[in-house]
Amino acid sequence: MKKNEIEKLLDENDNSNLVFYNDNKEKIEFEQVALINIDNENYAILHPVNLGYQDDEVIAYSIKIDNLNYELLEVEDDDLLDKIYNEYQKFYKSKK
Repeated sequence: MKKNEIEKLLDENDNSNLVFYNDNKEKIEFEQVALINIDNENYAILHPVNLGYQDDEVIAYSIKIDNLNYELLEVEDDDLLDKIYNEYQKFYKSKK
């Protein structure tokens, strides 16, 4: 059975690139960087492949799942971004 993009994202053994569509139905490809859990909420750290971002630039998204629908929402709250970054640093150091 083929997994959808969110199932791939939530599968810790699947690090394949993801394809999502924005509100204008434009295809955006992302490289998976990390999945971070803070207070029982999942946050995806993704690198846009085809948007002109530098190799070290990423975007943090919250993952909202409602029944069979899902949505990625860009995290814009600075305090939450700091928490996500700090958790990512712990995750990154543990992988070394």
